[in-house]
Amino acid sequence: MALSRRPVRVWTLAVGAALVAAPVAAQDQRAAPDARPWFATAAKWGKWPTLGAAIGLTAIAISRKADADDFFDRLQLLCVEQPDACRIDPGGAYASPTAESLYQETLRLDGLARQWMIGGQGFLFVSGGLFVLDLVTGRRKPKNIPYAPLEAFAAPGTLGLRWRF
Repeated sequence: MALSRRPVRVWTLAVGAALVAAPVAAQDQRAAPDARPWFATAAKWGKWPTLGAAIGLTAIAISRKADADDFFDRLQLLCVEQPDACRIDPGGAYASPTAESLYQETLRLDGLARQWMIGGQGFLFVSGGLFVLDLVTGRRKPKNIPYAPLEAFAAPGTLGLRWRF
């Protein structure tokens, strides 16, 4: 059974989108000098490519897992059709070389899916941190984060409380 080319296309699309977005981000950055620290600028522009990488790696992981499931389904079908092929020898391996190769390929693809998923989760974690960092250090902060409906104010000659809702 040939492996699917779909994950390679997804990965190529994700990397291509990141490469197209990087020069646009650099142009915008040169147009308006930023007085924020370097990590704030990195967070502003880095959150999107890392999110794209997280999505791409997770898509590849899902595809590898589907391929592993296909091999396992073939192993189960072989065991239903030829029960003798699924006997386990004293060493713990399948007696049939065909069954053993299907099982080993299932394990290999499951391992690959796990590695891609860990990579995707790592990029998702980094992207989430960059989104939070951009929210905290960004120029335009939402006025009600953290939401405080009760405001105390003081001006020359006045003190007061204001309740916003």
